[in-house]
Amino acid sequence: MAKRKKLSKKLLYLIVVIVVAIVSAIGTNMDEIKNLDGDLQSVQGTDSNFQVHYIDVGQGDCSLVVCDGKTLLIDAGENGHETTVINYLRSLGVEKLDYIIASHQHSDHIGGLPEVIDEFGMDKIIMPRLTEAQTPTNSTYTAFLKAIQASDAKVISSKVGASYTLGSATFDILGPVSNDAEDINNMSVVVKLTYGEKTFLFTGDAEKEEEREILATGADLDCDVLKVGHHGSGTSSGTNFLDAVTPEICVIQVGTGNDYGHPHDNIVERLMKYSEEIYRTDICGSIVISSDGKNLDISYENQ
Repeated sequence: MAKRKKLSKKLLYLIVVIVVAIVSAIGTNMDEIKNLDGDLQSVQGTDSNFQVHYIDVGQGDCSLVVCDGKTLLIDAGENGHETTVINYLRSLGVEKLDYIIASHQHSDHIGGLPEVIDEFGMDKIIMPRLTEAQTPTNSTYTAFLKAIQASDAKVISSKVGASYTLGSATFDILGPVSNDAEDINNMSVVVKLTYGEKTFLFTGDAEKEEEREILATGADLDCDVLKVGHHGSGTSSGTNFLDAVTPEICVIQVGTGNDYGHPHDNIVERLMKYSEEIYRTDICGSIVISSDGKNLDISYENQ
């Protein structure tokens, strides 16, 4: 794994921009999932280890946490990206998922989950409890529910304060705080994961409304690595929220040339006030952060 080096914020972002230009010029095959490091080939039944994989699924979210051979998958991207996720998990030797978190019911987060559930199964799935008015009626959500039913997994409604064990790591549910949000983005399951001295925050598509509600609970949001909310949209990553989070590293899961203009320039500029290291899946491809509980190492697909 490549060791992290301290660079100035402006220099790091300039390097990132240059990298994406080079990748585009040489026509790198973004569909091919590469094995990032030999020691990641098998995650089931290995000795103590910890990795977070931010899997490139285009304009969508998909993260895999591996600790001591135990696995947590958070989302699986849009419809059409299920093969990417399945192949990635297979390349790591995943045979079954211990936990799945469906952060919320938008298709760019749960679209790939039915096939992933069919392929690997799971012990438990955590998802927000929706009101009748919030519940989608589209085919993607119907397929998602059918896959869950067929899996016989335990379905857990997200509850603030709930804590779970993943090998020698733990993860805690911080949101959603309320269940009456008009925008389903603000029903996103927000999770803080701790491994040793290192912490990771996963925010789904939580917007400023949910960020404010989580802040009001007094939860400890400080983290080392932030999965930036809503693909770097201007609706998320409020200043007060980032003041509490103070991330050392930011990861933005976003599609190349997406129609939304994500990540928004003002959000990238805001993040740079807090973090010297910003990684984007549209530039880096899939990103892996590994840790021994004290240090963080980063590798990414488009080295």
